[in-house]
Amino acid sequence: MSLKIRLAISCIISCIAIQLSAKDVIWFDGHHAVTYYCIANPSPVVDIALDMFSHDMLAVTGKKAHAKKKAKIEIYQLDKVSNKEFKRITRYKLPYEQIITKPDAFYIGCHDGKLVVVGSNGRGTAYGILELSRMAGVSPWIWWGDVVPEVKEELTIDEHFSTTQSASVEYRGIFINDEDWSIRHWSYSNYDQAPYGHIGKKTYRRIFQLLLR
Repeated sequence: MSLKIRLAISCIISCIAIQLSAKDVIWFDGHHAVTYYCIANPSPVVDIALDMFSHDMLAVTGKKAHAKKKAKIEIYQLDKVSNKEFKRITRYKLPYEQIITKPDAFYIGCHDGKLVVVGSNGRGTAYGILELSRMAGVSPWIWWGDVVPEVKEELTIDEHFSTTQSASVEYRGIFINDEDWSIRHWSYSNYDQAPYGHIGKKTYRRIFQLLLR
């Protein structure tokens, strides 16, 4: 047997071994709704993100995500955690020190078959939650661009997956072209029962949801 053939066989065996050793964390099994545990008193923006995430899971899995004490997803906001919750994060050996001093940062990783989201503050935690929506296939333009997510029979993630993200700039925003022929006119004419010439609160809610995503 030639050296090239032996090397090729060795590479194939190595690849198979790696694939067999890697396990997936299943956060939607095709039957039961996605569940999450979140700390007791997060910032209001976290509750908003959880509501968006719940509806995102409805679009992807056919079932809304809901809170559960023993859940597949655990969510922590570092500046709001209790001593007991912080001890749990420490016991998990999560790299929280990489984000704790950064504004709007988050970590996502796996621990003991669970998917864990840790945010440095409220916005960071919200961004982490909505990153899960993105990973599930939900576009930021799900409402504004009518981008319909693909329905999934299962949602999994490699047990070794982890990501740490933080804002590259401190303040971010978008420019809204609110001239009469643009979003302002569309808002009061088609979507929001606001006074003539005004962008209503329903439209602003959608704008802020887009910013969160």
